[in-house]
Amino acid sequence: MKCTICKNGDTRKGVTSITLQRDGATFVVRDVPADICQNCGEAYVSQNVSRTLLKRCELTLKSGVLVNISEYDGSGDAN
Repeated sequence: MKCTICKNGDTRKGVTSITLQRDGATFVVRDVPADICQNCGEAYVSQNVSRTLLKRCELTLKSGVLVNISEYDGSGDAN
């Protein structure tokens, strides 16, 4: 797909790191599958991946963790 940010690059399958912050907590998830622009580096994650990330971070936040760095494992991805 064409990148919606730079309007010049095409995206390719790859992995990226995602950082989410909420209520004073920071979550970093590495090796997240994404389509990445070959021109500007913008990463696009699917709706299923996004849903999985948000669910995992919500559960981690409820457990009281304020800083979490983890690898994406895809468990819980919806089809």
